[in-house]
Amino acid sequence: MGMANRIGDYVSVMKPPIALLNVFVGIVAIFLAVGLAAPMQAIFGIAAAGFFSAGGAGAINCYIDRELDRQMTRTRGRAIPSGRVSPRRILALGLIFSAFGIVISLAYLNLLTGFFMAIGIFWYIFVYTMWLKPITKWNIVIGGAAGCFSALAGWSAATGAVGLEGLLIAALIFLWTPGHFWGLAIAESQDYATANVPMMPVVEGIRRSSIYIAVSNVLLFPFTLALFLLTANWGSLIVTVLVAVALVALILRFVVANLRLTNAPNTSSAWRVFKLSTQYLFLALILIVIAHIL
Repeated sequence: MGMANRIGDYVSVMKPPIALLNVFVGIVAIFLAVGLAAPMQAIFGIAAAGFFSAGGAGAINCYIDRELDRQMTRTRGRAIPSGRVSPRRILALGLIFSAFGIVISLAYLNLLTGFFMAIGIFWYIFVYTMWLKPITKWNIVIGGAAGCFSALAGWSAATGAVGLEGLLIAALIFLWTPGHFWGLAIAESQDYATANVPMMPVVEGIRRSSIYIAVSNVLLFPFTLALFLLTANWGSLIVTVLVAVALVALILRFVVANLRLTNAPNTSSAWRVFKLSTQYLFLALILIVIAHIL
């Protein structure tokens, strides 16, 4: 195996898209907390600590789920189940990187941020992966709360405390996660059924799961608008109005996709909602930051 491929395997177990999402949410929280006055130490500290913490937790998740991954078509090509990397090495990588994330938070940010980083790692590994994922269809609802701590870590990195707006960002992540993941779970429901993982579509079927997805996603909208209203810079009225219009257009587009899913529940419409939910979260938070800092 070439060096590039080996490095790629180690990077892949860190689940970079999830790690980068955590970093993005943390940085958004910093800008909404203190605007353009955000200290570079907080930004780079959250970027490094967030990536190491989430990446380390992702690697530990791959270690714990290695036998499960072998049973699923979507995951059997991963580094551990394919036999390309030793499980012990991935576990060591996960533990070291998780520790790095907490240490960076404590050394360069503050105690509260380090606490949120540690709780996020604990929640993802022990509450979601080890406890809830194998036993309940509600696993991603409760277990998905791990992502909330990236918002709280970002806010506390900038302010040393937790504010209402930081809690709203955390609530957005909490509400976004089930609808996002259930869309993927519908598309991969046969895989989860084969592996005996009680994801919502496996237990309740695609039709009922599509309703749960729609409900979860619709609940996002009032929290999105509340965060916008609380953080927008109303001194720049033109920018704020333009952002409001863009947010409403984004919400309507997402509503249409969810209605199509509930009217015709199938894997292709579920996959579309899954992809759109990622766009929704990123664009909504970027628009809200623009309304705040401009």
